[in-house]
Formats: sequence, structure tokens, C-alpha cells
Amino acid sequence: MTKRLLIIPARSGSKRIKNKNIRLFQKKPIIYFPLEEARKSKLFEKIHVSTDSKKIKKIVESLNFKVDFLRPKKLAGDKVSTEKVLRYVVREYEKMNLYFEEIWSITPCSPLINKSDLIKAAKKLNRYKKKIILSVSKYSVPIDWAFKKKKDFLIPLIKDSYKKRSQDILDMYHDTGNFVGIPVSFFKSKKINFDKNYIAYELPKKRSVDIDTLEDFQLAEILYVGSKKI
Repeated sequence: MTKRLLIIPARSGSKRIKNKNIRLFQKKPIIYFPLEEARKSKLFEKIHVSTDSKKIKKIVESLNFKVDFLRPKKLAGDKVSTEKVLRYVVREYEKMNLYFEEIWSITPCSPLINKSDLIKAAKKLNRYKKKIILSVSKYSVPIDWAFKKKKDFLIPLIKDSYKKRSQDILDMYHDTGNFVGIPVSFFKSKKINFDKNYIAYELPKKRSVDIDTLEDFQLAEILYVGSKKI
């Protein structure tokens, strides 16, 4: 069985939504949902929440997930890349003589992800052993129709492209911000070349909300409740 480490980055100090990573979602801290689905998937040898916050650590451990160590404050700023955080966690576990074949990361505000997504993505990554799997979703409308807004005036990003028919335009995809799976070999180089190594795991719209605002949070709750009624 592939030895996988799952890292959920959950720093304190979120700006747009206060305490976003532990905000109550359906009466539970939102981080509970990806943690529980990851546990139910039985894919991961170790699940680690990377946080600088003793409060988040206490909440996570109350959910029966052990936090082996805290993240240093220098890696908890809003400009610190996820890659740096993942590298730090991998190094710390290697100091403990714990080694893994794949490093996965799920964002804590991914309450719509389910174990089936993770299992299918892991199987797909197993077929492309030297690639990185990324959760993506199809743009709702063609990006060729995009405009810039300057005051009340709209300016096409590409001249006349908004006139194209949708059936004449290729489907385009975006990172949903939910999860990524990376073979550990990538961490042996100083810099990971993401651009040439991605493969896609496509999430349906109903499970691909990236929560950055209160409106996103409310939408995710509506989708979550709706999925339970179907």
C-alpha cells in the first residue's frame, strides 16, 4: 500500500473570514469535514494539521486527530506558500524517521469533499506515478467572454472574443483550491515544477466551492444541506 501523508494547512489569522478554519459549519468546526472524510477514505498513514495556533490544535485534538507539532510563526504569514509549509512538515517527519511516498494536502475549508473523491484521485495518481494530481472544475462560462470592469465600463479581455459561440470554444478548467497529491520525489528538488506535471481530478460544481468570503461560506452550507436531502 502506498504510504501517504495528508497535510491540512490551518494557520490562524485569516483576514476575510475571522477564524475561518474553525468557524462552525453545520454546528461543527469546518475543518472537521475534510478530516473526517480523509479518515474514512483509509488512504493516509498519517493525517497532520499544520497550524501555528494552540487553539486550533486543541480543537483538532478534541476531534480525535493528534497534532504532532506546531508550525513556526515564520511559516504562518499570509504570504507564505503552501509548498513551503508542506516541505517543512515533510522534513519534520523525516527527522522522526517517518517517510512517505506521497504528500497530499487538503484545505481546511473543504466541507464538500468526500472520501470517494479522494479514493478516485488516489487511484488516478497511481496510474501517473511521476505527476501531481490537482482538483479542478470546469469554468461555468467560457473565459473568452471575460471583461475587465473600469468604473461602470466593461472592456473585453480579448477583443471580440465575447462574440464567440460557446460551442466553438474549448472547455477551460480552474484549480478549485480543495486538494493536491504530490509524489514525495518532487520534494527532493529545490523547486517543484508544477506547470509541466499536473494531472486533473475534476470535481463537480456542487463539491468545488473555494471558501474565501462569507458568501462562499453560505453557499457551501446550502450545497451541503441540499446534498443530504437528495
